[in-house]
Amino acid sequence: MHPLDKANRLGLLKNDLGLGYCNITKCCTEVCPESIAITDNAIIPLKERVIDEFYDPVKKLFRVLFTK
Repeated sequence: MHPLDKANRLGLLKNDLGLGYCNITKCCTEVCPESIAITDNAIIPLKERVIDEFYDPVKKLFRVLFTK
């Protein structure tokens, strides 16, 4: 999620890395020795991006109508 990183890894996150299995319980943040807010700063925004890309009906309609 670095702003200079332009690679699109949403498909990889959705299909291969199991992002959908994270249930946002914040268990990883609670046990993190460095007190990093992993869910708030990384996982939740990534899940939002995956949902926007793959499950948003408006974007899907737009792709069907305007992409060949």
